[in-house]
Order: sequence, then C-alpha cells, then structure tokens
Amino acid sequence: MQEFGQYRIEGLIGSGGMGEVYRAYDTRRDREVALKLLPIALSDDPEYQRRFQRESYAVARLREPHVVPIHDYGEIDGRLFIDMRLVDGPSLAAAIADGGPMAPARAVNLISQVAEALDAAHTDGVVHRDIKPSNILLTHSDFVYVVDFGIAHAVGQTRSRLTMTGATLGTLDYMAPERFESHPVDPRTDVYSLACVLFECLTAQKPFTGDDLPALMYAHLYASPRRVSAVNHAAGSALDGVVAKGMAKKPGDRYPSTGALAAAAREALAAAAEQTDHIEEITRRVETGGEADT
Repeated sequence: MQEFGQYRIEGLIGSGGMGEVYRAYDTRRDREVALKLLPIALSDDPEYQRRFQRESYAVARLREPHVVPIHDYGEIDGRLFIDMRLVDGPSLAAAIADGGPMAPARAVNLISQVAEALDAAHTDGVVHRDIKPSNILLTHSDFVYVVDFGIAHAVGQTRSRLTMTGATLGTLDYMAPERFESHPVDPRTDVYSLACVLFECLTAQKPFTGDDLPALMYAHLYASPRRVSAVNHAAGSALDGVVAKGMAKKPGDRYPSTGALAAAAREALAAAAEQTDHIEEITRRVETGGEADT
C-alpha cells in the first residue's frame, strides 16, 4: 500500500489536468480524507508554488458549508498536496451522465447551493474560475460541496492566464468569454460558468457543440447559447431567459452575482408553476361547467 508522508493511499478517486485525487487515511489525525496531489511539473514551478500557498490559504479560511473543508495543504517530498474532507457521493458530472437531464426543481436547488459557496468565496476575494460539473460533489441527500479552488485567483489578480493545460482543456465548455481574451476576471466570470452548468443539468448537454479550442472559443465569444427548451422540451421554457442572461457575452449584462442568478432561476420556476396552476384551474372549471376567474 502506497504512502505519502503521514497519509496511506487507499485508492484513486479521480484524475485530471490538475492532478489526482485519492482516498487516503491520515495516520496522524486518524481519519479518512480526500488527498489531492498536484502534478510534479507544477510542484517544480516556484511561481506556482507561491500562488498555490496563497490561494490555498484563502480557500482554507472559508467557512461556507458548501465549500469543501480543507484540512491541510503544503508540500511533502517535493509534491504539492491538498487534504480535504472526503465526500461520500458522486460528482454532478457523474450524476448527469448516469441520470440524464434533471428535473428543473432539482437542478435549481443544486445550482443555488453552488451559488452560496461562490458568493462566500467572492466576498472573501476569491474567484473560483473553474466551475464545472466535475468540481461539484453531491451527497446522497443532494447536499452540494464545491471543490478544486486550486486554480482560483484572488480577485486582485485580474488577468487570466489561458494555457493549454489539461485543466484548461477540461474547462473550455464552461469558460467565460473574457478568459479567452485575457480580460479582467471577477465574480461575473463564475456567473457565466454556473449558467453553463445549469444548462447542462437541464439538458445533459454542453451549451455549445465542438470539441476543440478554436470551435469552443468562437462559440463562447460570438455565438448565442442554445435555448434549454429547444434541447430538452420536457424542461419547459421557464429557465431559457435565466441561462441566456447568465451567459451574456459582456460581464455587465450578466447577473451581478451567482446568488442573483440562482434567485432568478427560483423565481422563474415559481412563476411558471403559478401559471400552470392557473391554467389547470381554468380548465377544471370549464370542464365542470363553472366560471373561471381570469
């Protein structure tokens, strides 16, 4: 059984451009954890090491319930690591892959929890910058944890460094237009990505088709996203406008916060439900010979 410092590695949970995540046992604190080991190339980069320490410190200070707790972080034997709470449940990506499009009420509930985590991070000066279904974990009761703030930057570091790493490749489907053009990054960058995730929850598809950088860059910069209702008729049209505004090309045209996007989604669903109830009442009265109030 492999060991990493005080940790006993028990199995691989997942891997990506920013490293591998393992189920591990912390022998010093007597608990199971999720242990993320960053790529050796990043561990050897002094600039990245400094940024990693700074960003990990900022995220570890967050106390919002939907931000996965960070127990420890640092370097062991030249390898950067993050020790996090082990979440017993799938990622949102896995839930969509297994179950297909979600009911609008469930999708909005999940997105609202993500928004709470992001708003807390934004208040503390941290933009996530990598919101996507694989970075959203679900418990079996649909409680949400947002993970992998590892490439998040403090808001003061406004310029985006777009590099063709594995992490970037996995993020293209959710990347805001300003990130492709190295424009300033702020909380509205996460608003865009969260709107993309809402689209995928409702349709089990990405907002834009294409599987390479040129096609997706063009789409995010210039193309209008597909309407949710055009991709999944069963989802209805209540959330079409919410997704469209959240994915506006110009940050100033989006919702000012992820919480505002989530609130708009809840309001849209409530209005649609009220309209449906009214139509059903009119139909019932007509069928029974009564008069309908209009």
